[in-house]
Amino acid sequence: MDNKITADEAAPRIGEQIIVKTYTGSQAEATKSFQADAVRMADQGYFPVFQSWAPGRWRSGVFIAALLLCFLIVGIPALIYMLIVTPNGALTVTYGFRGAR
Repeated sequence: MDNKITADEAAPRIGEQIIVKTYTGSQAEATKSFQADAVRMADQGYFPVFQSWAPGRWRSGVFIAALLLCFLIVGIPALIYMLIVTPNGALTVTYGFRGAR
């Protein structure tokens, strides 16, 4: 699964005191991405001050479509997949500026 950082990859602009970044993937993948990025952010004077994990969820429309397709037998594998596989979650981290090292 892809780990994506949705915040800008460019260095923060001078004067920005708070930066919020979101890391997606499984909880382990998102944490690994966060830890690697936290080192780079610390070099720029930003340190994590808050983090929040939100587990992934299937949208209700996709689940209903899989249930309706079960009548055509095509939806049974899709429904089984949805019950077994958990979608990507999001780790949101707030960085605060404390000064450069």
